[in-house]
This record gives sequence, structure tokens and C-alpha cells, in this order.
Amino acid sequence: MKKYSIVILVGGFGTRLEKISNGIPKALMPIGDSLFIDLILNEVSHYNIDNIYLSMHYKSDLFVEYANKSKYNNLINIIEPLPMGTGGAIKYVIENSDIKSPFFVINGDTLSSVNLNKMMEIFLLNNYKAMIGVSKHSDSKRYGSVSIDNGKIVSFNEKQKTSEGWINNGHYIFDKSIFKNSAKIFSIEKDMFPRLVKKEEVAAFEVPNDKFIDMGIPKDYELLCEMQRKDKLWNLK
Repeated sequence: MKKYSIVILVGGFGTRLEKISNGIPKALMPIGDSLFIDLILNEVSHYNIDNIYLSMHYKSDLFVEYANKSKYNNLINIIEPLPMGTGGAIKYVIENSDIKSPFFVINGDTLSSVNLNKMMEIFLLNNYKAMIGVSKHSDSKRYGSVSIDNGKIVSFNEKQKTSEGWINNGHYIFDKSIFKNSAKIFSIEKDMFPRLVKKEEVAAFEVPNDKFIDMGIPKDYELLCEMQRKDKLWNLK
């Protein structure tokens, strides 16, 4: 069975967590006896994945040290020369590796129980160029919701009054071609996705009963630590 590559975006400065992180990058924050990135890598290891590209900038030496000691031998370090935004980071990986299309991208501060194999299957069957994993969430007004029609995202709705809705869960599939004429520094969320929506070129993969969590703020980081202590919802297998 064919395998696909993943880019994990871990280059951010983690400013929302700085009150409790002591400068540690978000993906390297401890969760029980593990690190957050351990939970991500454990989750994706259950799917048809070959190379895992760690796109890093802030304190990249810590990630290089982690990769060198990791039990996963398919980690490839890609260090941004400067902060390039989520889109620029992905483009930099494309230009500085032999990554093949299509490939996954995962935000380095989110966890989701999305079935990556199924997500890729639907992506390939429909000849999409971009796909966003979306999860049903009870607090969509915090994240902003997305509207879906016939499998495609038709709008992004920021700060809606309704509480439940579909949200971007930070798991994507891309074809390299959509990055061809993009800028060197840009955001996929703010720059690329709105443009693709207007052209009806971005699909949604729905995860209705997700264990999604974004640990980018202290409240949710502490919640994840508590989940790990009590319920073992993301326990390493």
C-alpha cells in the first residue's frame, strides 16, 4: 500500500503559552510522561506514512536533539531561515526536500482522531488539490466555524454566535501545485484558504466525533494534562 509524507509545523514561538512554557516550544511541552509531539507521532504512526518532515524555526536545536534521540527513524529536520508563516513554511519544505504530492500537513499544537487513511482515500477519489480536516465542536465561536456544501468548504465564519459547528482541526492534505506561484512568506489560513474557497478548490473531511484538542493556550494545555492523568484519552500505545 502506498505511503505518504507528513509535514508537522512546529516552528511557532508559542507566545500564547509563554506564561507557563518557560520558552519551551509548544510541541516539546510535557504531557504526563511524554511530550506533546510524542502524542502526535504516536497517532500518525497508525497510518500509511513514510517520511515525517519537522518544519521548525524557534529553538530548532531542541527539535534536532529530539529527532536524533527519537524512536522514529523517519523524521527529517527542515529549519526555516526566518519565520515564514504556515504557508511559507510548507513551501520551504517543498523547495528543500523531495517530498511528493499529495502530502499531509499537521499543526504542531493540535491533536485529532481523524482517520488519515480515509482522508487520503477521499482526497484521491475526487482529484482535490487541497483538503481541510474539520471536526464538530461545541465551542466553534472560539475557533471560528466553516460552512460545507457537497463536500467543499464554502466559507469561513469567524466568531459566530452559535456555539456548535465545524472547525478547522489543523490536519490538511495538499498537492504541491497550489504552492507554485505563492509568496515566500504567507499564511495558509489567512491567505491561501480564502482564495481557494472563492475558486471552490478546497474540500472538507468531516470528523464528527473527534477527540480534538488545541493546546496552544494555558487552559487547554492544562486540560490535556488532566485528560492524560485521569482518562488516558491520548495514552501512548
